[in-house]
Amino acid sequence: MSMSCVFKKIMPKSIFARFVMILVIPVILSQLIIIGVFTEKYSKIAIGIISKQMAGQALAITKLLDMGCDKVYLNTLKKNMNIQIDTLKDSELSKTGISKDHKTYRAMRRAIINRGISEYYIDTHNDSLDVYIPSNKNKDIYKVSFSRKNLYMKIIPIVLGWGISSTFMLLIIAFIFLKNQVRPIKKLAIAVNEFGRYQMYEGYKPEGAKEIRLLGVSFCNMAQSIKSLVDTRMKILAGISHDLKTPLTKMKLQLSIMERSEETNLLKKDVETMISIAKNFTLYASEQYKESPQKVNLKQLIGDVKSRYVSNNFNVYVSCNTKIFIFLKLATITRSFNNIIENAQKYAHCLHINVLETNENIIINFEDDGPGINEDDMPKIFEAFYKANKARTSEENSGVGLGLSIAYDGVIANSGTITVEKSSYGGAKFVITFPNVFVN
Repeated sequence: MSMSCVFKKIMPKSIFARFVMILVIPVILSQLIIIGVFTEKYSKIAIGIISKQMAGQALAITKLLDMGCDKVYLNTLKKNMNIQIDTLKDSELSKTGISKDHKTYRAMRRAIINRGISEYYIDTHNDSLDVYIPSNKNKDIYKVSFSRKNLYMKIIPIVLGWGISSTFMLLIIAFIFLKNQVRPIKKLAIAVNEFGRYQMYEGYKPEGAKEIRLLGVSFCNMAQSIKSLVDTRMKILAGISHDLKTPLTKMKLQLSIMERSEETNLLKKDVETMISIAKNFTLYASEQYKESPQKVNLKQLIGDVKSRYVSNNFNVYVSCNTKIFIFLKLATITRSFNNIIENAQKYAHCLHINVLETNENIIINFEDDGPGINEDDMPKIFEAFYKANKARTSEENSGVGLGLSIAYDGVIANSGTITVEKSSYGGAKFVITFPNVFVN
């Protein structure tokens, strides 16, 4: 797997999560860099200065002791410097250097060496910091003890504490504002999805940043234009289909009283086909124009549709979870299901309807055991007036080629998709997919 694939896989999917990542990662990295540089540089400089002062105090005290300075003065000096001094009579340094090689104590070692002291020992094992320095006049060893707190800087935890806490509080405020900025985008996404189902989403109002409001206004204008176009098309379609039924019915009556012949029978069949086309167009247009979506139990819907087609020569088997609910235009989708089942009933003995639910989609599979559809016909099977291969067409059950076209339009009107492929039972398999994102 390439690095780009791995990166895409671990990247968050929602825009809010991506915004949070874009905001948080640079803040955390910058804070870590600042904290690291600050603690390292400040500690090095501050501890170096303090160590120089401590080393200078230790050497000054030992020189005063070698000079035999007044004890009262020395005691006052020790008290003011907050140090302890002990004299080890006739002793020798058992060790030299530093007991613990740590960056906190290395500065003390450098400070002592820089003052020309070659023999010394720094003991860091006790609660205090003990510096052993030999006397220049005799064999005595001076032990100068400092408090460890002298090397502890309160400013570092204060700076770190305030820096981290203030950054955390500012990030929380940023998350709140960021969530408010993302909300209009999510509402717009819902509006676009609802528009695909309902033809118009009345509850959406453009809001948010200037660019998002501009996008929302453009969507509303586009949605209104599309709705007007669709409504106009449906009215024209319904009007033409309705007006055609009257003259076609008259023609049918005239043919029925005419003397029967091969020509009149063919003409009568053509007239009946035209009446069927007009009726289908009128019904389709009225459903698309008037109907609103409603919450539907898929198992109950499919069960109601199934009950109309079960017979001795045709069986329908349904597998569906009873808890699957979805918003659909009931009459429109029922007509689509009817047309698919009627298509299977013409050519097969049984039909298997299987409903699957995933996190993203609801998938309905219609599989029959008929002769199937040629691969060359599959891309055109949903076109109006198109008839599939001869294996699924006969003089007895030949239609006008509108059933699957209307089924396709009905699924599209409900924000779904429909495809056809080879069935595992040997016939045709129609796969209807509805988005599961906004299903209640």
